[in-house]
This record gives sequence, structure tokens and C-alpha cells, in this order.
Amino acid sequence: VKVKTRREKVPGEQFPLLTKEYTTPKGVLRQAVRKTPDWPHGDSVPLWSDHMIPGSRSKKYLIENTDDIESFSCLFGEPTLEELEDFHKKAERSKRFAEDRGIIINGGGLRVAVGDIIAWICGIQNAVVWSFKRPALLHTLLDVTLEWNIRYVQQILESGVVDIITCRGYYETADFWSPRIYRAFFAPRLRRLSEIVHKAGAKFCYHVTTGIMPLLEIYKEVGIDILFGPDPIEGGADLHQTKERVGDAICLWGGMNAPLTLGTGTPKQIEQEVRESIRTLAPGGGFILSPLDSLILGADPKTCGWIPWESVEHMIEVWRKVGDYPIG
Repeated sequence: VKVKTRREKVPGEQFPLLTKEYTTPKGVLRQAVRKTPDWPHGDSVPLWSDHMIPGSRSKKYLIENTDDIESFSCLFGEPTLEELEDFHKKAERSKRFAEDRGIIINGGGLRVAVGDIIAWICGIQNAVVWSFKRPALLHTLLDVTLEWNIRYVQQILESGVVDIITCRGYYETADFWSPRIYRAFFAPRLRRLSEIVHKAGAKFCYHVTTGIMPLLEIYKEVGIDILFGPDPIEGGADLHQTKERVGDAICLWGGMNAPLTLGTGTPKQIEQEVRESIRTLAPGGGFILSPLDSLILGADPKTCGWIPWESVEHMIEVWRKVGDYPIG
């Protein structure tokens, strides 16, 4: 596959266009984006990025028809022996680090995804329309992405190091897809991934932080072990219902919000949310307290991105105080 990118000023376009071409054995793929002032990738066009999803920024999506899917399948090559050797060395270092500290190793993360890849390469609106008008096209595209995910996950699992494989599903939620459509297009493919992970003796984690309530029972059906994402504020998750409906089968990882509760909340508000999360989700086990979506380390060691570090410490102090005891 040969790749080239060009920047050009096109009549009628307010912003410069960045066009990336992939010349593959099965045809040429093109992706064109408008370089708006908030475009974060310079003059490059990554294979996938959240910033390419809006139709207002993407002049042309990578995938528009069946021929494009044929070409797209050529982009996923096998790693070289040198790359595999380097990976296994790093994996062994991670294993020793984890064993010394008694922590788990999570593999995959943002690199394992099915529906999210679809959103990046054809736009979420196009994908939703295809689920009704061109279902065969969407199934074919999902199969190509699934096959790549399986190969990637198997290579991680073969190292024998990871305890968990996490699949991201930001664009697979009920914010975009009805439960019926989700069950038809995404559930079977997630089940396939979970079966592969379970066969290797690892746990399957699903990373989704909004639109989870209509899909909870499907998560149980496909074999999800850990749900990273119950967020009572931005995600709108009902913690009581979540625990009642899937807490017997799925470990719930989350329970509180990062940017709002920790970022702007008072110590009292932080304590209230920690206590409520533990009170609701901890009984019977299967709960990991975590602020969602993440804590991003900032340049200033006294902050965690936009979150004051003292708020993070206060959350931990409250957890230590109440985590091991019944909360009345």
C-alpha cells in the first residue's frame, strides 16, 4: 500500500482541504477533510480520528461503497518479526511490573473497536442510514473490521500477559442505535470477541460511557465481564437499575464523573458521590470505583488536566474511609 497526502485550496471551500490517498492492490481509497482552525492533526490525515466524523469537516469519507471495502481490507497488514519481538519484550516487562505491585494488565484499550472504526471511516450518519437502506454493505464492512480486531486481540492474548481485553464502544451506544439494530449488527461481533478472550482465560471489558441503559441485557448476552462506563452525570446512567439488571453477571467499573464532579465539585459533593456509588454498586461485589471517563495528567503536577489533584486525593480518602465498611 502506497500512501500520499496533499493540501490544497479548493474554490468554494472556506478552509484548505487535506486529501489522503491509499493506493492498494484492490483500488485507491481517498479521504478528504477540511482543515478547520480546530483540526488537531496538522497537515496529516490519520486513518481514524473523532475529528473526521462530522460531515461538516469530512469532504469525503474513506468508505462509500463496496469497492472501497475491498480496498480497505488491504490496509491491515501483519506485524513484522521485529515488531513482534519488541512487543513480547515490552509485554514481559509489563508482566514483571504488574506482578511486583499486584495489579492487573489491561490490553486493547482504544485500539480494539468495531463500531467506532465504522464511525471514523464513513461517518456515523452514513452508518445509521446503511443499517436500514444498505444492511449488506454495513455487515460486510463490520466483518472486515472484526477480522482485524480478532487478529490484533489474538496476538495480544498469545503473550499470556494480559488479564483483560478492553473493546471501546463510544459509537455503539443507544445514542445512535436502537436495541434492535444493535442486536443485529454489533452484538454477534462482540460475542465473537468475548468468546476468543474467554478461551484464552482473560476477561472481556466493554468501554462505553453513555447510552447504556437500553442495552444492558444485551451486554449480558454477549458475555461482557466488565462494563467500564456507568456514569450517573454525563452518561445519565441509573446506578440502581444498572446494579439490579446486570450486577449479578457484570463487574461495574465507574460510578462517578471526572470532569464535573472532580473538576468543579466541592469536597462535600465529591464525598456524596463516592458514598452513593459505593452504597449502590458495591453490595455483593463486582464493583471498581473510578471517575469517568478518565483522569488526564496535566503539565502541572498539582493538576490532572482540568481536574485539581486535591479533588482526586479527596476521592481516594473518602473511598479508603468508607470502602471497606457498610454504608448506612
